[in-house]
Amino acid sequence: MSSITELARLVVELYPLRDKQAGKRYRVVRELAGLTELEEVCGRPRYVQSASLRDSRLWEQAH
Repeated sequence: MSSITELARLVVELYPLRDKQAGKRYRVVRELAGLTELEEVCGRPRYVQSASLRDSRLWEQAH
């Protein structure tokens, strides 16, 4: 396996959520009071309604 392929696989494992509209990957940091804090690959935080993460039109989750 090439190192680029391996790196791509690791990014998907570490950041399993993908915003389909923005094309960015995130990982879940914490959830509190119906809000979920996400962290983008570059480290930038984002806050979303926890219920919205179940919308498969907006979010894709790696298996």
